Amino acid sequence: MQTGPQPIGPPKHSGCMLALYGLFGAGLFVIVAGGVATWLFLQTEQGQKVVQGVEQAAEWMTEAIQAPGTTELRAAGCEMALVSEASQAADLFRTLLPSQEQTSQMLEQMEAAGNLRERQLVMCSIASADRADPSCEELAQTYGEAVHRPSESFFLVVIRQSDDSPQCQGLYSADGTLLETIEL
Repeated sequence: MQTGPQPIGPPKHSGCMLALYGLFGAGLFVIVAGGVATWLFLQTEQGQKVVQGVEQAAEWMTEAIQAPGTTELRAAGCEMALVSEASQAADLFRTLLPSQEQTSQMLEQMEAAGNLRERQLVMCSIASADRADPSCEELAQTYGEAVHRPSESFFLVVIRQSDDSPQCQGLYSADGTLLETIEL
């Protein structure tokens, strides 16, 4: 039996610990490499466009959520309600979704239905079909009463979240009358 000093050397690690160290090192490498790649992409012209698009979208969304009439639309049954000048929304959609054929078709029909600079775009998202949803005419009337502009028409798009299908989309008068349907 040896009672002398024990040999000094590197600590012994189990195979599991070595595997964990390896995974940690690989994960750290992926994070650093991803960060560098993202930083390099953001320095390019395309990266700058992405950043500008995201900034524009965030600013637009903040304004659209707080616009007059949105509180009343949410109280009427819209899970999310957005209101924006139609031309501003159209410009943003063209920037963010330039290759989306459905978006282009809808915008062309909106432009054909009337001057986008003079109309609001009202968007309502309904959570589910489980409860009695308000009709498009009721939502149009709710918005018209909330903003007190009875002579102005506006675009209304109502989408049911459960199946991403439009319940209605068209040009409405402030009293809730459908003036023209916009088909996709």
